[in-house]
Amino acid sequence: MKNRVEGGVIAFIGYILSPLSWWNDVFVNIPISYILSSLTILLLPKDYFPILFIIYYNFTNVLGFILMHLGAERAIRGGSINLSKKAVVKYVVVSVFYTALVYALSILGFLEPIQEMVSTLNY
Repeated sequence: MKNRVEGGVIAFIGYILSPLSWWNDVFVNIPISYILSSLTILLLPKDYFPILFIIYYNFTNVLGFILMHLGAERAIRGGSINLSKKAVVKYVVVSVFYTALVYALSILGFLEPIQEMVSTLNY
């Protein structure tokens, strides 16, 4: 029973960090990425801030996938969990693809600030 509860908690934390929850970027991943980038930039030139932000953002997404996998496996199988290199690579690729997709949607105009969407509805 203990393994199921621990696994459920780990999977839930992973879900919160993963891109599978629609609200995680605004309330979790972006603030974490911003804080980590701001702290890291104290040691590096300020020009590195955007790239650090992207790295930390992808890291939180990948960490979310990994924690979901580990938590679910612990809840189902119990005991210790081994995470393969292949699974980590898969999570990194999916996370980077997701980020690139969101970026492309933004560049193509599918994602706009809410003010622009509201102003187009008023006409």
